[in-house]
Amino acid sequence: MTTENHEQEENQQTNPRKRRAFKMFLLKAGFTATVLAIFYGGYLDWQIRSKMDGQIWHLPAEVYSRIERVKIADNLAFDEVIRILLDNEYRQTTMVAAPGDFKLEDDTIVVLRRAFPFPDKPEPQRVLRLRFSDNKLSRIEDLVAVQAIDEFRLAPKLIAMLESDNEDRLAIPLQNYPRLLIDALILTEDRRFYEHSGINPIGIIRALIANVRAGQTVQGGSTLTQQLVKNLFLSSERTITRKANEALMSLILDWRYNKNRILETYLNEIYLGQNGDTQIHGFELASQFYFGRSIREISLDQIALLVGMVKGPSLYNPWRNPQNALERRNVVLKLMLDHQMIGGELYELLSKRPLGVQAKGQISRKYPAFIQTLQSDLRRQLGDLKISGLLGARIFTTMDLKQQEQSEKAVVNTVSKLQVTTKNPYLESAMIVADYHTGEIRSVVGGLQTQYAGFNRALMAKRQIGSLVKPSIYLAALSNPEQFRLNTPINNQPITINIKGSPPWQPRNYDRKYSGSVMLMDALARSLNIPTVNIGMKVGLKNVIDTQKAMGWDNVEIPKVPAMLLGAYTISPYDVTKLYQTIANQGGRIELTTIDSITDRQGNLIYQHDKTAKQVVPQEAAFQTLFAMQKTVERGTARSLQNDYVGLQLAGKTGTTNDARDTWFVGIDGRNVSTIWLGRDDNGETKLTGASGALQIYKDYLNRVYIEKLKLQKPATIKWVGISQYGSWDCGSSRTIPVWANKGQSFCSSSATDSLSPTNQSPPSGSLWEVLDNIPIEEAKPE
Repeated sequence: MTTENHEQEENQQTNPRKRRAFKMFLLKAGFTATVLAIFYGGYLDWQIRSKMDGQIWHLPAEVYSRIERVKIADNLAFDEVIRILLDNEYRQTTMVAAPGDFKLEDDTIVVLRRAFPFPDKPEPQRVLRLRFSDNKLSRIEDLVAVQAIDEFRLAPKLIAMLESDNEDRLAIPLQNYPRLLIDALILTEDRRFYEHSGINPIGIIRALIANVRAGQTVQGGSTLTQQLVKNLFLSSERTITRKANEALMSLILDWRYNKNRILETYLNEIYLGQNGDTQIHGFELASQFYFGRSIREISLDQIALLVGMVKGPSLYNPWRNPQNALERRNVVLKLMLDHQMIGGELYELLSKRPLGVQAKGQISRKYPAFIQTLQSDLRRQLGDLKISGLLGARIFTTMDLKQQEQSEKAVVNTVSKLQVTTKNPYLESAMIVADYHTGEIRSVVGGLQTQYAGFNRALMAKRQIGSLVKPSIYLAALSNPEQFRLNTPINNQPITINIKGSPPWQPRNYDRKYSGSVMLMDALARSLNIPTVNIGMKVGLKNVIDTQKAMGWDNVEIPKVPAMLLGAYTISPYDVTKLYQTIANQGGRIELTTIDSITDRQGNLIYQHDKTAKQVVPQEAAFQTLFAMQKTVERGTARSLQNDYVGLQLAGKTGTTNDARDTWFVGIDGRNVSTIWLGRDDNGETKLTGASGALQIYKDYLNRVYIEKLKLQKPATIKWVGISQYGSWDCGSSRTIPVWANKGQSFCSSSATDSLSPTNQSPPSGSLWEVLDNIPIEEAKPE
């Protein structure tokens, strides 16, 4: 056998072995690759399920304004109901077609009320007819349930979002999205969405050909499923590895979940813009951001704009690039026309409309002072640990949008004018309005820059309060009717108080004028310092401080020195409001709050504000104090209010501190207590008093909002008793004062006597009302 033949024979024997070895290698490699693919696919499947079956997003807590009710019992006038609807962003139309629409029909209003998940239960949208008789709401008819109802609630407005990790979204169910939005989105982005299995090879090939012809990327081939996978699980880097993962995960996602679940997640996830450093995700939030309305209420051309922005939220931003946005919107409308979703006439109408976006979106930037106060309340009521668990919760606040906005305007408008007239550009202000029946804060203004989340003066600025302290001192005195009544004569002569370890203290009246004595209620109305100090020293500093702490200043540091009787210590406007809430509510203290209730995502109640009042001072004493504060407005330091608001019977108190550094006013109407501070951050002189400064802001506010008349609710043990012009009992007099008959006394019997105001008492100087009516009265100011 030749060598050549031998080699051939060996090769013939070796080749089958090599082929078998190679096949075995391929088999092992294939098996390994298959196992790895299965494991990798399983890993990707686990990643998908862990997010899709758990909490997909760290949803921000949604913060809403106050829930407003329309009740027959409130006896609302026709125009009042229209105002309420407009304030809650309802639209007057000629045809009721969308939630938020209402129309007028003679003496009726037909309204399509929005659906909303209220704290106690979700309510669907309702068609309501409101009937009026003699211009008053007399009947409410639910046209769907075909029944009469006594009241209905209006959905509150979204005012902020908390704890969002720089991402904001409002996740809503698929059924709450308009069908036209879904159809337009699928037509524009993924026409074979319901046919493919997560990826669309035809779409990829079509996009590839278009891009090759154009020489650049002009068309994408990604399905909605692929876009969702990229947004939820992957980065935006353009690599082959990322695209491979995207395709594989899209197949798994489509296999694991039905199309509607994928579509719902996409609608709530898609990125549609930027609000400062916060991303706007989902069509519902984008609708609120760009149009100020729910996605269920926007028009078809607005839907087309949002759908068009999916391709490039920055490129088609309607504020930054309005022309690009308009052209892109019309491209979507043309697609809808070409596919017979709309007719030619409607297309012509919609394509000629302007973009219709609101002023640049500020979803989480409005009302910063109120939101800061809310966050403080959340920490106090729930603690930091529970606050971190509020992701996705709904926080229903006490904010009244109308009062908040008008409070801001009153502060900005008045202070701007005062800056000019006083040539003092450094004036600042703060304001709080609260419902004293419930403790619910309706508005908070932290400074002139009402849209800037900076120093919240309403909550954090502690300033000397001056004469604002006086009503609490008089209330403490009136709590002891054996010693003090409204007509008790109080010494108004200069005094010197010796203080151990300190120089003698000599308080003075603001105008440096003195007299023999004045009635107690005159002293408060005129804000006289000397009588106030005399009353406080008689009551005792400890008793005064105990009364103040019971009324809401339990966390305030109150110095136990005589100067505290003239407000020589610092308190924030927020804390001032606490004390005056108790006075206005006739001694019933309720903790101030910006929170009405909190529910989790499923509607379960997490927190509810307790509106129960605790009687901390005698109702009779608070009633008499309020009466005296009405005299402050009627003929005292706040008498300038009488010219325009005499019918409201307001109660109030001015306050001014040394060198006019701080000016204050607290006003009480039939529903709310309003606290206003005006001063300078550097504690400089304002050249103003409480009457010429803070009170002017209150006047502006009164011109802007509806104000209820103050009607004092007389306790059973209070009697109206006549007095003479000198303050002695005169039961035939038409001038009466409230008197606490703590022992059932009959002050008008012939034998009635009272050690504090005997009928033979000499006329107290300074209490002649005929004289006071003609004397300009100024604010008393402490040393």
